[in-house]
Amino acid sequence: MKLWMNVREGAEYAGACRDTIYTACEQHELRHVHRAGRRVIRLRPQWIDAWLERHVVDAQDPHVVDPVPVKAGAGSKVTS
Repeated sequence: MKLWMNVREGAEYAGACRDTIYTACEQHELRHVHRAGRRVIRLRPQWIDAWLERHVVDAQDPHVVDPVPVKAGAGSKVTS
């Protein structure tokens, strides 16, 4: 594995598009560096991993609550 990745390589590694990586960098959500005097962004795999972990919801986590509970409609009968 490469020590440093460019945005294209980082996007492939993360399974995201390049625009997503650029946006995450612009919003300071994804750690990155700019090469001196250039507009070149470099990323490290562990920084991408940390970013992904912060943005992934584990569907198997028992502590995750459905934000929209299912309610019976008006006039519906609920039977046991």
